[in-house]
Amino acid sequence: MNIVNKNAGGMIAVALVAALIGVGAGVALADQPQMESALHALQGAEAELDKVTMNKDGHADKARHLVAQAIDEVQAGIAFGKAHGL
Repeated sequence: MNIVNKNAGGMIAVALVAALIGVGAGVALADQPQMESALHALQGAEAELDKVTMNKDGHADKARHLVAQAIDEVQAGIAFGKAHGL
């Protein structure tokens, strides 16, 4: 019976280590450095476009709209990645 208890304890320890490694891997997979970098770059572009004083025949406004749309898409991608461990 003592051998069974030792084996059970060892199996529990192995299971806990495996679970912790799995959780760590999930956290690592949830990191999205390229998406975060893209988001920051787009936010920088948005800030620069906000400083534009002349509309340039509507192109500045269109650029603002497209950058805002891109920010929304990147944020949606980040949220999807976090929800699915990607």
